[in-house]
Amino acid sequence: MSELRETSRAMEGLVREVGELYRAIAEHAVELQERNVRFALGMTDRFVAEARHQGAANGEFAKELAERVEAQRENVRALAGEITGSYLDLLYAPLAYYRQGLRLIEGGVEEEELPIEGYDDLSVAEISKRLEGLSAEEIRLIRDYERLHKNRESLLEQLDRRLKPAVS
Repeated sequence: MSELRETSRAMEGLVREVGELYRAIAEHAVELQERNVRFALGMTDRFVAEARHQGAANGEFAKELAERVEAQRENVRALAGEITGSYLDLLYAPLAYYRQGLRLIEGGVEEEELPIEGYDDLSVAEISKRLEGLSAEEIRLIRDYERLHKNRESLLEQLDRRLKPAVS
């Protein structure tokens, strides 16, 4: 029986050793699993932080890009306005020369050439008072100037009346 007891004790010792071995393996496996979980959580946290950082950077870049596009749009508008203005000036240049030529052909008179000083600043009544003593040629000059510039009917009629006796 003593052999049986010793065998039994040896078996108990073996079971204890195997149990401790399995416990050590299990503890080691749990420890490795916990470390893997911490590693995965750390990687996830770093990934999320990096994704947030990249998202913020992309947002700032998009805002800056939109501002630059708007600035370019304004520059293009200004350039288009200048080009259009220059083109219209080019188109209207012949018309301006034509108008200037018409004024010269129509006998355009400058205020300085009139026999009444300060003519443009005077009223019809003031001009009427200064017509006495002017020649028919001077009255025609005043009439032409008035017709091209202020075109006051009452004054034009008065000038025409003064010219009729000169024609007769």
